[in-house]
Order: sequence, then C-alpha cells, then structure tokens
Amino acid sequence: MRSLLMLLAVGFFAQDAPVRDLIQNLEDDRADAREKAQKDLVALGDAAVPALREILESTRSSGELKLRAAAVLKEIDLSAKAAKVYREFKRLSITATDRTLREVLDEVARRAEVKIDPATVDGAAKVSIDAKDDTLFEVLDQLCRDQAERTWEALEDGSIRMSRDRHVNALAVYGGPFRVRIQSMNTQRNNDFKARTVVMTVSIQADWDKRLKPSKIVEIDLTRAVDDQGTALDIKTFDGNMVFRGGPGVQLRVGVGMAMDALDNTRSFMFSNVNPAAAAIELEGTARYTFPLDQREIKFEKPGATETRDVGDTTIRLNRTGNPENWTLSFHRAPSAAATGWGRTIAQRFDPDSFVVVDQDGTEFPGVLRSQNRGRQVSEEMGVWFQGFVQRTPGKTIKEVRFRFVDQTLVKSVPFKFTAVPLP
Repeated sequence: MRSLLMLLAVGFFAQDAPVRDLIQNLEDDRADAREKAQKDLVALGDAAVPALREILESTRSSGELKLRAAAVLKEIDLSAKAAKVYREFKRLSITATDRTLREVLDEVARRAEVKIDPATVDGAAKVSIDAKDDTLFEVLDQLCRDQAERTWEALEDGSIRMSRDRHVNALAVYGGPFRVRIQSMNTQRNNDFKARTVVMTVSIQADWDKRLKPSKIVEIDLTRAVDDQGTALDIKTFDGNMVFRGGPGVQLRVGVGMAMDALDNTRSFMFSNVNPAAAAIELEGTARYTFPLDQREIKFEKPGATETRDVGDTTIRLNRTGNPENWTLSFHRAPSAAATGWGRTIAQRFDPDSFVVVDQDGTEFPGVLRSQNRGRQVSEEMGVWFQGFVQRTPGKTIKEVRFRFVDQTLVKSVPFKFTAVPLP
C-alpha cells in the first residue's frame, strides 16, 4: 500500500477518482477486496487502461502492485477481444393464438434482429405459440414441432431458412445462442440363453446461432449416465476409429492407432451395462464451444534440428531432417477430459500455408505443411503432426522459421441434462 500512497502523493490518477480508488484497493490486505477491485477495473475497460499502464511504468510501484495491474490489463485485453467474437442475443417473449405463420415469423425476425426466409413454407397456416424469455432456436423449434412439412435451418450468413420438410423433434437443451440435442439412439438387446445384455449408443449434437463464428469443433463431454433402474452406466466414447459389432453373445471392437474424426459437432457414446429391465436413461454433461481470439505469428529464431515452445494450452515442436529438408511441426497436450476435442481444433488454429523458412540473407522459402495424423505418441500426451518439404539454397544458415497460430481462445461451456429419455 505504501508504494501506491507515494504515487497518489505525486498526483497519479488525479483525473479519475473511481479508477484511483479501485487501484488503491488492489493492495488491500483483504483478498475479497482485491478481487472485487480487479473485477471492477476489468468492467471499466479502456477507461482504466491509462492509470494501469502508469502503474507498470512507474519506478515507485511495488512488484506486487505491478503484477496485479498487469493481470487486470490482460483481462481487459481478453474481454475486448472476446466482445468481438461473442455476444448474447435477445431472448424472445411472443404469445400468439391462431395467427398466420407469416405474421409470427415476421415478428420473430424483427425482435431477434435476424433475417428469416419463409418463402417455401405455408405462410397462411395458423399457428399458436407461448414463448417466454426463450432463445431464437427454442422459438423456431416450437413453431415447427410435430410438423410434417415445416422445419428450419440456420445458414452460415446467420439467417434462417424455413423449408417444407419434416421437423425432427429431437430432445434439446438450450443455452443462450447454443443448442445441444440427442441426434440418435440405438439399443441392441442380446440373449445368449445365459444372460440378457443391452448395449446402447447415443449420439449428441451441439450447434449454435450462425451469427457467431466459433470453431466448428465442439467438445462434448458426457459425465453422468444412469438408467431408470438406478444403474450407473459405464460411458465409452464411440470414436470414429472404432467399429462396434455385436450379435447374440458376441461383441467385437476394432480400432486403429491414430484417431479419425467423427462429425465436428457430434459425439457418440456407448453404454454396455444397461439394465435389461430399463425403459429410460438420464444423461448429463457439458458442451464446450471455442472461439479463436488472436492469431499471431510464432517465430523460431536460428532453430536447431529440434525446437520446443509452449504456447498457451499447447506445446509446439519443430523438427527438420534430410536434404531437401523435411520439416515436421507438431502440437502436443496432456490428455484430459477437458481436452477431448483439442486435437481436432488444431487444424483451425494453425495456418499450414503460413509456414516460411528464412535464410541468413533474408530470402524466404515457403513450405506448405499438410496434416499427417493425430493420436497419442505416448500415453501421457496427445499430438497432431504436420509435415512438408522446403527447397532452399544449400549451405545457408537459417535465420528464422515462422508461421501463424491461434494461441488465445474463448471457451463457452453449456451444461446439459436429459432426463427420462425413453430407450428405443
């Protein structure tokens, strides 16, 4: 606190008393006061930046105060970047009885500030709806529920297109601009005359309002599954590289070493211990949507044959061999439940066409790296590998290697829970 009092005495922050008071609280002895001050400074955003920078540049500031000021500046910067890629949309409250579909869709479009194309559906059809503080997706699903010739889809430009097709009444959980649905369920009942067994697969799909542009890879974790007989189900991820086949008394699983991707926003799960008497299950988990915030240039100066760099949640390894030079760029992370879709997101975070080798004379030699595989090199680590050849002038030393990579992301988590889901 003494260092801050010295700054106040020489006139720092005199132009903004609220900012001055909050910065003063950054050195409060109470942890809750410091945390609140940090949160309030982040909420002020750009208004707090000049004073915080003065703290960092002043020789009178204590090391502890500088660390806290730097942390606040980092959060302000992150919040500013996040605001450019993510926002909450207006919730809708609409009540209508026997109004035309066209009228209701026009009102939804106006309130949600979104374009809806109703051209191919029967706009004169009478509809009723009672939506209270619902999301856009909830309202559209209500208008299309149980309809054989009316459904909708979100287009990449953020607009909505109605179409004359059957609407799929999938169980769904809505969270802001996000929706998580049970896409499909399959139950296989076997009887080998010794015991009855039930094997079940469930596919869960996560989608979003296309006015937002998250990574198309959505991490879907299923953390709890139980049937209506009280059996806690063993959850196994039904990956794209595993084929499950069953028959009476027979179970066969075939897999390969490297993972193959399923659909980007869909994940399937298998349960092999469902109670034969069960008629329904309950599922609980989280869908995580990732928004790239800041793509920056990564440089390795005067690289050796092998180099390593930690960047955010990822370890980057650079390796070169042979002549012409075969370059391998790989991305690694320790496996965890929270990183289930990490490997698939790398293809969107790394720009393979940006890879450049620069020699001692400043001559640039671009190399197009292509994805080789992804999986686990060792049990403690996941990896994604890219490889390519670079033809450059022999005998010249390497000044630098550079490429573009997104090392900062915003993650939005949507918890979901499906109860009393009937078995097929």
